[in-house]
Amino acid sequence: MTDITATERARALVKSFYDGGARGEITSFAPSLAENFELFVPPYLPWGGTFGKQGYVDLLPGVARVLDFTRLKYLSLTAEGLHVVALIEIGVQGTDKTIIISEHWDVEGDKAVRLLVAYFDPKILLDQIAAEPAA
Repeated sequence: MTDITATERARALVKSFYDGGARGEITSFAPSLAENFELFVPPYLPWGGTFGKQGYVDLLPGVARVLDFTRLKYLSLTAEGLHVVALIEIGVQGTDKTIIISEHWDVEGDKAVRLLVAYFDPKILLDQIAAEPAA
């Protein structure tokens, strides 16, 4: 059984990722990732696929060029045991629009070990990506 303190630490760890993004320090979360970290993102996104720790860190600046973390709002941030779900509404860079993303984190030993990302109705995001010049 997971104690409440461990659950709250897991929740705080996940929240620290979004706080870093809002400060423009999107990769500052890297030390909080376990060496065996796994990321799962829908393949229809330019940064979609399955990645390990370094792959995740490498793609974060590109994600921050498209998602505006300063316009992030938690719809819910729920922790049960060492599983944390962040349901967020986040701005799309270059627009006044937002999208909803559900991010499912697993934490072990005070490190994030897994992140599964689900985008709700990503058309606004995909349209903006298509309109941007290639980096």
